[in-house]
Amino acid sequence: MNRIISSVVSAALTAAMLIHCVPFVKVSAETKETKLIALTFDDGPNTTTTNDVLDILEKYDAKASFFLIGTNINEESAQSVKRAYDMGMEIDNHSKTHSNMSKMSAEEIKVEISYVDDKVTEITGEPTKFFRPPFIDVSESLYDAVDLPFICGIDCQDYMENVTAQERADYIMNGAKDGVIVLLHDAAGNQQTVDALKIVMPQLVEQGYEFVTLTELFERQGETPKDNILYSNVAKYPCADYQQKLEISSETPDRIPLDQTLLSDLGDDYAIELNYTSGTGYPPVIALQRWSSTPSIWHTIQPFYFNGEKAVFLAEDIRSALKQLDIGYSDLDGIAVAAYSGEIILSHAKILTKTENSEDLMGDVNNDRAFNVADVVAFQKWLLAVPNVKLEDWKAADFRKDNKLNVFDLCLMKRALLAKMNIAETNRDGQA
Repeated sequence: MNRIISSVVSAALTAAMLIHCVPFVKVSAETKETKLIALTFDDGPNTTTTNDVLDILEKYDAKASFFLIGTNINEESAQSVKRAYDMGMEIDNHSKTHSNMSKMSAEEIKVEISYVDDKVTEITGEPTKFFRPPFIDVSESLYDAVDLPFICGIDCQDYMENVTAQERADYIMNGAKDGVIVLLHDAAGNQQTVDALKIVMPQLVEQGYEFVTLTELFERQGETPKDNILYSNVAKYPCADYQQKLEISSETPDRIPLDQTLLSDLGDDYAIELNYTSGTGYPPVIALQRWSSTPSIWHTIQPFYFNGEKAVFLAEDIRSALKQLDIGYSDLDGIAVAAYSGEIILSHAKILTKTENSEDLMGDVNNDRAFNVADVVAFQKWLLAVPNVKLEDWKAADFRKDNKLNVFDLCLMKRALLAKMNIAETNRDGQA
């Protein structure tokens, strides 16, 4: 109860400070929903391609994260790192030598990481925050030795010379989703990736994407990076308003077959949720398979959401893959959840379908189907015009129902949350 009283005092003080400085803000019903995307660049720094990438990011006021190879940092390239940092980019760790680290000893691994940290600290004043393993090769020993969150990202194949700028751009656009991490390379001479960025940046802006660093991505999606997970996206849990239609038990620990006819009939209104355990951080995948005709197909789809215990695959991602392959569900010989890479044990899968006529939740400005302190913090930052803070659902903050957002709505929101907390605490006391 003391925590609640403190919260009330804090709310009153905050309201008193805000009431003189926060104007009434009339919000248009046409406000676009913000989607977050994290562009990341490997294999720098250098004085050519890195700066070309920074020029494009600067043009669009975009933030990104750069994973540096330690041996590429020298007196000249350090200027590119400093420029990136001063622009608000995040500087991250891609090892000293870009060697296969999964077979290294703990001492060798730590040297690879600390070398980059020391170089980056000399330039920026702070160490790196995330790690991308060379060749995306991970192991239990690597997880144990590296005290940083591990990042992968959607593969745009921009490390292959025969992949054109347009093809790279297509990979980015096809994989773009709220919370997605895009894996690119700013290695010296990689002009086709620079050209691909020139193609996709205006398209992503038009589609409502905001370009953020990895740190901001985690913070704004309400996720805390966990150990032993290799992140390719940081999505909000997407199925709060879904209901279970069918549960499928695992016949083997590494594969759960799915009924493609059922999925086809469900259209775009389904999701596949899976419980799993992973020893190396890799999530399971959806595998599309065809072996009875030519060309044969083995195509994998990464989950849109995963947290080390639960993975969610969206219908739209599966349909997008089928469109890319120019086939339909009926052209497949099989579709399954598969433990494709690493030590993964599958438990069971659920077919979920969207709940019809789900009501909006008042106060849920971040649109994650829960009203909690994260919503209050987001709304308060928005009222104070904190840069890059936007509301996913502004109507959920309009407690006065006047199409204006101001400090009075904030006070009512805090009062509603305190009442909810008080009820919850009373219920706990009653059950004790």
